[in-house]
Amino acid sequence: MTRSKRRFRTWLKWLLVSLYGLMIIGLGLSGLAVQRIERDYEYVATKYANTVQVDNVTYFYREVGVGNSETILMVHGFLGSSYDYIHVMEALQDRYHVIAVDLIGFGLSEKSLTFHYAKQNQANYLKKFLDTLGISEVILMAHSMGGEVSFHLAHDHPTYVKEMILIGSGGYYVSQGGGLMPSGFPLFFYDYVVQNYYVQRTFFFTAYAPNEVKHQLVTHEDFDEMYYVNRTIPAEVMRRFTLDNDSGSTNEKLAAIQQPVLLIWGLYDSFIPISTGERLLTALGSQASMVVMTEAGHLPFDTYFNEFMNHVEQFLQR
Repeated sequence: MTRSKRRFRTWLKWLLVSLYGLMIIGLGLSGLAVQRIERDYEYVATKYANTVQVDNVTYFYREVGVGNSETILMVHGFLGSSYDYIHVMEALQDRYHVIAVDLIGFGLSEKSLTFHYAKQNQANYLKKFLDTLGISEVILMAHSMGGEVSFHLAHDHPTYVKEMILIGSGGYYVSQGGGLMPSGFPLFFYDYVVQNYYVQRTFFFTAYAPNEVKHQLVTHEDFDEMYYVNRTIPAEVMRRFTLDNDSGSTNEKLAAIQQPVLLIWGLYDSFIPISTGERLLTALGSQASMVVMTEAGHLPFDTYFNEFMNHVEQFLQR
């Protein structure tokens, strides 16, 4: 073996050892972060909390404004939860019966290994969820992936949906298929990479516009509240999300949506770009309208709450 080959093998060996060591350190630090979050953020699991059994799965949901005549149902996005809407719920509870639900597999709802996680099936189960609660009509507010679930619900069960407010919504795809993440990875990848505290935290902040992060309109505490519930998603369920993915299946349904729709978009949304909102606006037709929040990213209700609520109020009171 030549000297250059020996040097290369030695260099490669130390590189692999260093990477392995960094991985072990990262897992240890992530474990310590999880312990801190479990201790400090328990309130996320209890605020306005309720559960209900629907067929063979258990939903976790938050509820305020009981007794008000109109119901707003809030649906989160991918790796989101009902807690995303906590301030929006409180702002609307004096006039509306507000329910924010954790979709099956997310938040604090059941993490079933046999549930079919396609978004159309999530919509079918939301209809059953409403039936179980004795609710026959709702105003839908949904974010990101939740918008795609909402399109299925509005199309397949139209009498249940009066109107929709969709924020950075999924639901229009240039080509069929696609996925939230590759589905061929082994389970340990989801457990130790996708669910790693620091990996998710890095991914979380990319959902916001640079100025939102720079001016601390979103903080590490915001992420920790989200991670409190996301840490409970098993690797096998994470993989089911990708295997059961039916993204693009709403494309042909959009033209048949009859309910009024307000699209709210952050101009700097890098997850679902504003071009998707423009396509949705065209596909939905005259019953849809769109407002653009010019300083916001993918979660404008987090960072520009007052402006967001003004748009919501104008739509609800029109």
